[in-house]
Amino acid sequence: MPNKENANYPLFEEWTIAEIIQVTEFYQLVEQLYQGKVARQLFLDKYHSYLKIVPMKAAQKQLDRQFQAETGCSIYRAVKFVTAHQQAKLHFNE
Repeated sequence: MPNKENANYPLFEEWTIAEIIQVTEFYQLVEQLYQGKVARQLFLDKYHSYLKIVPMKAAQKQLDRQFQAETGCSIYRAVKFVTAHQQAKLHFNE
């Protein structure tokens, strides 16, 4: 997994500063899930906030592709992993 130290997170220009912060916090949790343990409920809460900002599937897929190109982490696979497991703390392993 190519973990770039200074990855440029994909963002949309029309987002407010508050939305950018929420999306960035979610992106950081996705990366943390790949690198170490993350609280499942916190991840799900941030994911639901992300979905409110990015409700369209096409936009979600676009951001996921861009995010994966920058970080090597897949948002889709991370969410799928977290929703499939019930432990309080999770670490993504393929």
